[in-house]
Amino acid sequence: MHVDMDAFFASVEQLRYPQYRGKPVIVGALPGRRGVVSAASYEARKYGVHSAMPISTAYSLCPKGIFLPVDGKTYREVSSKIFSTLQAFSPLVEIASIDEAYLDITGCPVVRDGLHNAGVAVKKAIYDAVLLTASVGIAPNKFLAKIASDTQKPDGLTVVPAGEELVFLKPLTVEKLFGVGKKTVQFIHDRGITTVGQLQKYERDQLVAMFGSLGDSLYFYSRGQDSSEVCDEAPPKSIGKETTFQEYLQDAEYLQAVLAQLSEDVGIRLRRNSMYASRVTLKIRFDSFETITRSISFQTPVNQDHILYSYARELLDAVPLHKKVRLIGITASNLSEVSRQLELFETDLINTQKLYFSLDKIRSRFGEKSITLGASVVKNKKNKKKQDFESI
Repeated sequence: MHVDMDAFFASVEQLRYPQYRGKPVIVGALPGRRGVVSAASYEARKYGVHSAMPISTAYSLCPKGIFLPVDGKTYREVSSKIFSTLQAFSPLVEIASIDEAYLDITGCPVVRDGLHNAGVAVKKAIYDAVLLTASVGIAPNKFLAKIASDTQKPDGLTVVPAGEELVFLKPLTVEKLFGVGKKTVQFIHDRGITTVGQLQKYERDQLVAMFGSLGDSLYFYSRGQDSSEVCDEAPPKSIGKETTFQEYLQDAEYLQAVLAQLSEDVGIRLRRNSMYASRVTLKIRFDSFETITRSISFQTPVNQDHILYSYARELLDAVPLHKKVRLIGITASNLSEVSRQLELFETDLINTQKLYFSLDKIRSRFGEKSITLGASVVKNKKNKKKQDFESI
């Protein structure tokens, strides 16, 4: 089962503010500011507004729309209630994003009255919990379930019984298949193929000859075949930490020290999850609420505090502190479970890894701040108190 909330951010705002119901609500940046649409209500979609669209474009299409900033905290709270509700139906719930999840309902009590009734029961439970509608797809595998949930939005329910995969997919356009983006669509269309049914007419070796490695995926997906399992402990896509200052500041040295502390926290969490990052992003919000992000990518994935800090510090040094800073944060992304194969004589890197293993043992016994980077120490700064950090 795939559960997908309908226009989630916008629906939450319409629930909080009844006066917005039935009106075009656009969540993202405010008109006149740089940014993109995070969510659009179905009323706004009638004007052509959709997620990831520049706010300026959305405003030109729907100037009378209600533009609202993203309220991440509220959305996460509602999302948590939804996922808790889903866990009552299956022990295997995979959170795909803040507003969608997969459930393995094989053998679960909810299916005793049939698949359609199972979908009805889940949708009702979500509505009872948060007063929001969801679209549900039920199928023999995750790939089909996700496509099914999208066919009757909003507030839809689509069931694809085993054995009817080909019939369900046949009339759909090729854009519905995983991995088929705008460029790929045109590439497929150029060969006279517009529907999944047309793909089904080709053998595997023919599709590979036409599209290379993509042809292999097109062959299996066009036939509704997917072997991926529902995983209730999906690895994190990023690990970050940020803090908001009680008193806004422009002190570069103090910001560097705070950034070092944040880098330590991120490094500890990476190692606890046995993850390595190959991208670091710096986030700064000024007292004017102007927010900037700067990122750097690197070939060798890392999870060591001082290396994360060195990348973040490089980004910070390139930012002109023309205004006071109210928030600073660091995020490690492009995560993987392995770094790279160590060469036999890379003793420095091996010793550094051993060092962090020892540091983590000390922190586990005496507290995370029992031993820190020297760069995280603020030297002789008056009225500078240690900040309390909130993980994100």
